[in-house]
Amino acid sequence: MRQTNIGAMLDNACRLAGRDPDMLGVPDSWRMLAGFAVNAGLRKIYAEKPPHMKRVEYRHYRPTWSAGAGWTPGQECFFVDGYWRLESGDGTLSPDTEGNGWRKLGMEEVVAVVAFDQPWEPVQMDPAGVDKDAFAYRADPKYNPLAKPIEGCGWWEEGIVLPSPAPVGVYVRFIPMPPHVSMEEWSGTTGYAAGAVVYDMHAKGCFRAAHDILAGTEEAPGPEPGTPAGRTDWIAVTVDEAWEEYLTMLTAAALMTEDQGKYQTQAAADRAFDELVERFGQGVGERKIRTGRFGR
Repeated sequence: MRQTNIGAMLDNACRLAGRDPDMLGVPDSWRMLAGFAVNAGLRKIYAEKPPHMKRVEYRHYRPTWSAGAGWTPGQECFFVDGYWRLESGDGTLSPDTEGNGWRKLGMEEVVAVVAFDQPWEPVQMDPAGVDKDAFAYRADPKYNPLAKPIEGCGWWEEGIVLPSPAPVGVYVRFIPMPPHVSMEEWSGTTGYAAGAVVYDMHAKGCFRAAHDILAGTEEAPGPEPGTPAGRTDWIAVTVDEAWEEYLTMLTAAALMTEDQGKYQTQAAADRAFDELVERFGQGVGERKIRTGRFGR
């Protein structure tokens, strides 16, 4: 599914509210209000769990090695085609460097757990949107309808554990959690925990930290020098393009005054939401759109 940028929605919402973001910028208070509105809208969308949100992604069990991740002995990473454990040192040298302190693991040594929340992945799984008996596949089930799920998968408190020895990576089927949007501006003097979300003013978008980032050790996430986007340490937070109109109008309503048509815009956003839910519901033959959840 095509995705849209959070910053583009914010800019368009500002224009609907009578402020040109290119000329006047976006006040901090407006960004904060926009963040609350988008998160509320996303929770409302994902509560419906429409069938088209079910997705298949290829996942590894450990984060990919990065020199700036701050490794400690005992931690494991994925690198090139396998898994490595840091036996000594700080892990700043790549695992294939001689004398680096890393040891390559056999797959029988790897505890193959696919966590619901993998900070290095942009999409977090909803535990209620996972079926352990039809979760992990060796071949992509989207393009191999006869692909059979891996048997013997079990629940773990934070994910699904696969029987050993597991493949190096697996295709997993799930419904995601709603993405979290933060309008807090990125700062190079601030440290960020894995999973933290920031707003990059240069790239006009939200980004999620793929791993713990120490203050002053990483450039920001954007495509410009000194910004976050385009860097493997940061992952863009986007939303399904189908919901762009609804989320933009919902955000605009949060920024408007009554005289500008706040409640009329809110009503238009509600209509856009109902129309989309009805369209996706009709696609699976469901007619009780607003009185219950989609059939599964």
